[in-house]
Amino acid sequence: MAFQPVFFALGLATAFGLAFLSRRKAEGRVSSAVRGLALAADSISAPFYLGLAGAVFTWGYDGLAFVLGLGGGYFLLQLLVAPLLPLAAANSVSDYFGKRYGRTPRVLASFAIVLSMAALLVAQLIAAGLAGAQLLQVNYAVGVAAAAVALLACIAIRGRGATVWAAGVLFIVMLAAFLGPLVHFSTSNYGVPIPQIAYSNTVWQIQSLEEALLEQDLADPAVLKPLLRPFLSLSPVNFLGLILGLALGLASLPNVLSRHFLAPTVPPNVHAARWSAVFALLFAALLITAAPALAAYAKLSLLSLVADRIALADLPAWMFSFGNLGLVEICGRAATDVAAVTQACSGLPDATTVLRLQDLTLDPDMITLAAPEITGLGKAWLGALAAAALAAALVTADGPLGSIVDALGGSDTSGATRWEPLAMAAAAVAVAAVAAVARPAGMLTTATWALTLAAAGLFPALIAGLWWRRANAAGAAAAILAGLTVAILYIGATRFFAVWFFDAFSSLSSAGPMASETFDDLKQAWTAAAPGAAKDAAWLALDAHAQSIANLWGIKNLATVILAVPAGIVSLIVVTLLTPRQETA
Repeated sequence: MAFQPVFFALGLATAFGLAFLSRRKAEGRVSSAVRGLALAADSISAPFYLGLAGAVFTWGYDGLAFVLGLGGGYFLLQLLVAPLLPLAAANSVSDYFGKRYGRTPRVLASFAIVLSMAALLVAQLIAAGLAGAQLLQVNYAVGVAAAAVALLACIAIRGRGATVWAAGVLFIVMLAAFLGPLVHFSTSNYGVPIPQIAYSNTVWQIQSLEEALLEQDLADPAVLKPLLRPFLSLSPVNFLGLILGLALGLASLPNVLSRHFLAPTVPPNVHAARWSAVFALLFAALLITAAPALAAYAKLSLLSLVADRIALADLPAWMFSFGNLGLVEICGRAATDVAAVTQACSGLPDATTVLRLQDLTLDPDMITLAAPEITGLGKAWLGALAAAALAAALVTADGPLGSIVDALGGSDTSGATRWEPLAMAAAAVAVAAVAAVARPAGMLTTATWALTLAAAGLFPALIAGLWWRRANAAGAAAAILAGLTVAILYIGATRFFAVWFFDAFSSLSSAGPMASETFDDLKQAWTAAAPGAAKDAAWLALDAHAQSIANLWGIKNLATVILAVPAGIVSLIVVTLLTPRQETA
């Protein structure tokens, strides 16, 4: 344990070193390959860096939607954005909307930018907080606070804006830390140094272990989700919606577009912009295709542990380490120590003294950080991964912060000190830190919501502005309002007001009769409970169940883009055709 703070210091040193690099090294002439590295770092920020493997681990086949969505986003950048956006002669996305459409669409686009980038900043601080808490062995809130202070220090060192060179170096660090344990595991266990190739062997071993656990009553068929079976966690519609949300969101991310496709070059270098997207896809593919391998290695090791009928008294230390962060539950209780686990499992109707798969709940956000220990590779690799994640969060958080400041007008401030944009950035970090401590959702979910909001609010008007000369200010304003309103209402209602939402729209939900009956029973129990702890517990149970069934036509809030983007596209087309043409430069 004592050496883990060393890796925290290493992560800070990396972030501060890149901050100094940003301060001292001008952009100058940068090759498309280096820009591709930077683009990969900006788009695969800390939440996706730590969250992709957890999604595949938890959802199996359905978790591949995250991998496919991010990959699709690079194709959209190369095909739809890179050919024309560099010609816009704008300095930021909000500036682009102002020049292309006028004041009202710019104000609305700025609101969409602030909202989506604030959500992404929260996800960044959640990731940094988890990494910091694990390395410093402190509680999660302290980890977030330490990350927020470190982020402000990075801003003070470099000012606003990490250079492309710094982001490119960062991605190399991220890639090395991620692939290191994978190459070591695949070489040691399969004699193959390429994790993506050894992955296929692991998948078949997992399938055999899943069958063995079912035969030994160490896994519940109602809980076990076979790794190779599709559409157990997501329906085909939600699977497609999640892919589209990530792809359209990545193609609309203000921090990505401002750095790589609105860079002020004279003349505009469209060729370099297109090739930077191609290189970004190639570099990012090395990481995002390795995430399923990391998930499979961790899954195989965990299933092997359960198959060995390990006693609750002999559980590995990593379960309690992450359990103290609230990321591991056994028998419905946080796995803080052996006594807590033993007491919780002895109270079950089918009490057990050995670990069963159905009694274990791992938060998807912890899988990447825990994978080195789960697979038996040790804490050194965990430290390297956490340090890289911390550095990634601190360096790439500059993108969302810069976009927020630009959208609020802070970039117009001139002078040597520029206190106004720095004050805006500090205020944004403080608000995001408070939200991150509250942790309304996991980091990957929060990051996905950020991309969904960007897609819903910006994508239709952005692409129409580039490719459809007839698109006008009224149509763009209607598209932003319609798409963003649908996204905000649907995500907010199904996550934070799920009980009310299901009460109001139960006839349109995909919930079956049994799920509806359970909702009614839980609601009656909550109503009848006496005020105090019992009523609070009844509400938590009711709200958790409501979140699982609150939807329209089975669409989960992770797939909100299926509702929001069509609303924006239809509004843009109809309003544009019903209003006069707009003169464009």
